[in-house]
Amino acid sequence: MRVTASKVGLLAYCAWWARPEAKWDTTTSKHADRGTRFHAAIARYVDGNFAIEKVEDDIRDEYAHAVEWVAKQCSVEVSWGVERAFAWDPSTDTAEALDIIDRQYRPTSRLCGTADVVLVRGDTLEVYDWKTGSGADAGPQLRALGLMAARAYGVSNGVSTVRVAALEVSKSGVVEVCAETLDEFELAGVAGDLAEQIAAVDTAEPKPGSHCGELYCPARLTCPLGNTAMAEVVDVVPADSLVRRREYRITDPITTPEHAAWALDVCRLVGAKLDAIKDSIKAMVPPEGLALEDGSVLRETKATITAFDKHKALALCKQLGATPEQIAALNYTFEKSNGLRVSGGGAKPRTKRSRAA
Repeated sequence: MRVTASKVGLLAYCAWWARPEAKWDTTTSKHADRGTRFHAAIARYVDGNFAIEKVEDDIRDEYAHAVEWVAKQCSVEVSWGVERAFAWDPSTDTAEALDIIDRQYRPTSRLCGTADVVLVRGDTLEVYDWKTGSGADAGPQLRALGLMAARAYGVSNGVSTVRVAALEVSKSGVVEVCAETLDEFELAGVAGDLAEQIAAVDTAEPKPGSHCGELYCPARLTCPLGNTAMAEVVDVVPADSLVRRREYRITDPITTPEHAAWALDVCRLVGAKLDAIKDSIKAMVPPEGLALEDGSVLRETKATITAFDKHKALALCKQLGATPEQIAALNYTFEKSNGLRVSGGGAKPRTKRSRAA
């Protein structure tokens, strides 16, 4: 099985990428490399009897905050586990912990995943995943890992509930996001949803949308629908296109709501594909850049933007003589457009099932 816990969130939107014939993009990025180094460093800290080590400058602050978070968990009696790999069988709803030497082994019929931190605290199992970027979309991954850990450890440890959360670590600290406590009924719901989604992989067709880029589809560079969309943009459609074309063309005037929704999906697919191409280019460019034949240099540029600090701004207003009433009246609402989205309709991604009252 190609699906892992880290990609079950994408599976709810589109399952084509998980089919055996789908070709995956194997390029990495500097951000991914940074995250990998952070994960390895904090795992060594816990496994090495909590001995702090010197790490690279670009992960130093995050590492320090993560060490502080770990120290707080050690203030009470807990059983620690880091980088715990699991394999869950959807046909039997059972799971086992994998030895570290088998971590890359993915049995064809089982869903595998690795939890960054597993704690046993009383009768509650706690599963955490470190995020050096945003953890806002980590819910499906966390629920899958919670299910795996519960099935592998729960019965023998007398655990009745599983608490899951993403640990979003940055230079300013560690914040828990997507935190949930799952009981046995909710875990059964997670198992049912996952089993249904996995069973649908073999017959899945590409389904474009914002998830192509936002959830980092591994097949976004090779998706046949994406390739057809790119051909549509340049108005050159191959006669042997792998995906049947709709009656619309991206170059036609938008005249109906259905055409608009279709064109929006095409734009998102193309955007995700272009982003993946840019990531591939960044991965091959060294820090000093690449010299071109005309004497110019291709290099990555960075821009630094100072973040707005509400507290400093209010302090400055007070320093400049603003009254308490004037400061209290400074209640600005900032709105940010997240772009157009299609909601509702016949097909929606599955969400966590709620326990019946």
